[in-house]
Amino acid sequence: MAIPFSLPRDPHASLGMTLYKHMLIQLFLLLIIAIIALRLYAKLRAREINGRQFLLWLIIWLAAALVVIWPDITVWIANRVGVGRGSDLVIYLAIIFLFYTIFRLLLRLEKMEKNLTELVRQEALKNFNDQNDQDDK
Repeated sequence: MAIPFSLPRDPHASLGMTLYKHMLIQLFLLLIIAIIALRLYAKLRAREINGRQFLLWLIIWLAAALVVIWPDITVWIANRVGVGRGSDLVIYLAIIFLFYTIFRLLLRLEKMEKNLTELVRQEALKNFNDQNDQDDK
């Protein structure tokens, strides 16, 4: 089955102007995505992220680029999964992704708090023992 691709029509604008505006925003968004992908690659090279993280984010940004190039693909996918509009599907997926990200950040924050508490506790005991050793001398 072919995926239908069409441009939104503005009844008050000529087809040429509609195409120009549509292409201009596409070029702008693709430029932003390309910059993000390059920065992502730089973070991989600097070992700030691992290969798995790089691939995950690269897939996400490539999917965003596909949606920018073929916006009606979201409508096609939405219709296949039972969602009325493509924009609704994008919003649902974004909300799920954001909640998952918040959940992961919360878990990481709690782990850091536990590690910090343990580190402070060990340091306090070490200082206390050092102080007692000096008092005994």
